[in-house]
Amino acid sequence: MSRKPSGKCSSNSKFYLICPLRFFRKIFPAKPARKIVIGVIGNPNVGKSTLFNELTGAKQYVANWPGKTVEKKEGIRFWKGCELHFVDLPGTYSLSASSLDELVSREFILNEKPDVIIDIVDASNLERHLYLFLELAEMGARIIIALNKIDIAKAKGIQIDIEKLSKLLGTPVISTIATKGEGISHLCDAIVGVALGTIKSNPVLVKYSKDVEEAIRLLEEKIKQKIEKYPSRWIAIRLLLKDRDVIKLVSKVAPEIIKEAEKLTYRLEKKYGQSIETIIAEQKYRLIEKIVSETVKYVGHPILDITDLIDTVVLNKYLAIPIFISILWAIFLFTFDAATFLVEGIDFLFEILADFARNNIPNKLIASLITDGIIAGLGSVLVFVPNIFFLFLAVSFLEDSGYFARAAFIFDRIMRKVGLHGKSVIPLILGLGCNVPAVMATRGIESEEDRLLTIAVAPLVPCSARFPVFILLAGIFFGKMAAIVMLSMYLLGFALAFLIALIVRKIFYKGIISPFIIEMPPYSKPSLKSISLHMWIRGSHFLKKAGGIIFLMSIVIWFLASMPPGVEFGGPGSYAGIIGRSLEFLFKPLGFDWRIVTALIFGFVAKEVVIDSLGVLLGQNLEEALPQILTPISAYALMVFVLIYTPCIATIATIRSETHSWKWTLFVVAYELILAYLLAFLVVFIGNLIF
Repeated sequence: MSRKPSGKCSSNSKFYLICPLRFFRKIFPAKPARKIVIGVIGNPNVGKSTLFNELTGAKQYVANWPGKTVEKKEGIRFWKGCELHFVDLPGTYSLSASSLDELVSREFILNEKPDVIIDIVDASNLERHLYLFLELAEMGARIIIALNKIDIAKAKGIQIDIEKLSKLLGTPVISTIATKGEGISHLCDAIVGVALGTIKSNPVLVKYSKDVEEAIRLLEEKIKQKIEKYPSRWIAIRLLLKDRDVIKLVSKVAPEIIKEAEKLTYRLEKKYGQSIETIIAEQKYRLIEKIVSETVKYVGHPILDITDLIDTVVLNKYLAIPIFISILWAIFLFTFDAATFLVEGIDFLFEILADFARNNIPNKLIASLITDGIIAGLGSVLVFVPNIFFLFLAVSFLEDSGYFARAAFIFDRIMRKVGLHGKSVIPLILGLGCNVPAVMATRGIESEEDRLLTIAVAPLVPCSARFPVFILLAGIFFGKMAAIVMLSMYLLGFALAFLIALIVRKIFYKGIISPFIIEMPPYSKPSLKSISLHMWIRGSHFLKKAGGIIFLMSIVIWFLASMPPGVEFGGPGSYAGIIGRSLEFLFKPLGFDWRIVTALIFGFVAKEVVIDSLGVLLGQNLEEALPQILTPISAYALMVFVLIYTPCIATIATIRSETHSWKWTLFVVAYELILAYLLAFLVVFIGNLIF
């Protein structure tokens, strides 16, 4: 794995600041920056995302790992003439590849051979977090320890001898406080130094007991003759541990080594009277305990632990759920009130643009396309962008404060009662942002049954794409009660997810649910820079994703509303009208006319397109148009229908990719469509009886 440093970093990174003109760049070209690839890894809740954002700023992009529907986040930073290319690996406690998260991280380190691995370690919980470091060392990685949350460790009376820790681990140890951006420059210096060989990184390897080391040596001798791509010591250890992926790899080239490994594992387990996993883990922890005992001291009296005090209230079995609901309600109030001025400004801007286009474009068809199609469609959705950005700001605040881990713990009690796995909490909470990563996040659930069940209910959690629909209808029809109506949608989404999970579990799956373990990070004060960056990355990602779809669909809907030539725009004789009226009879019991039906059909593409469609069919001023075709009861029924009915195309494609089953995908689509209709009908029926 270790590589000799090749080349030197250019010192001309300031050239582009001094000479911004392309003409001069061509005449005096700067030397290309040396690219350094860095993998960023760590246990969950060590501040990995915050540190990654500090290292890369807004220079990030998201894709999927090759061949896998697992989100891959990358970013760059230019430092001392070098291009530091950071790859954010999934948070994990080990690299045993028992889940897709662990497999992705392991394959990247072994196959891509990054120049450096940054292992982020919680300074206040050093013993637990060094286990991952020892696994990385056995894989031959060149490691830098980012000793994060050093301020929290000091507050707890924990004093760490960083210089001695670095010496014992055989690798640079850099103290950081990610939330404050402290230690970033030192970390970047260490990255460049390790990559170029001016700073040594020779991570310490575990010296196992004599019997284990002998078994490793015997296997290594044979492995070296057959496999050169991967570290022989790591392969030998993984064979002893009965790693399925490594066994599959070795069996292709040397099946006799597998038999030898099985014999050696059997002998060790018989001698020690324990499983091989326990033998290896215990001997790793002996080294960790020795290192910690020599480098960590507890001094003075720790400052009053505010985390424990808050948790006595926040995690109280009677108060936890009401507090969570109150926080959601406060978020919705915040997104309404804080964004009001910006929303009104954007709405006014689009009105000016529409009037200008209408009065200055002589061609009536083109004028209609721009005003009734593009401006009306885009404006009806983009007017809610401030609300979405403020929603992401509030969610980022909760994430960085440490509350989201508590939310997962709180809901674990409920979810186990309805048959969901504890790890299902994370995908469902992620679903508040987008259902696509929520479905992807189920990869961390080991049981296939639990994973499929979570995938089936994840789309019921209201994502940010539904948010514009909810905020529009709640604002128009429910006035001061809008925040409560919004809250009811989110509570209904979670309640339905639990109910459907219970029903599906009873019918299809009756296995034992494995326990859920989550590490609670201490509460911390989120930095404005960090949460603003989170807000910008997520908000801009929403704009990029939705913007293209909305623009395209605005043109499609305008065409259907304008054709055939001579019909009233968006009228019953247009193609859009024909489509809507052909299905209107099905939705009459719900109080939806053909224009609502047409909008819902286009909503199959993406939920935000529902508003786009209504903006085109009814005109930009929906506040006046919608009350003419909907009552408050039918408006609430529409919100319920949009909450539940079939996932967007991207989510459907992700479900198919994750499950490899069209049957399961179609099952999810069908049951949600039926459930949406039944509940919307129930709202109308009960609403008319009461009011």
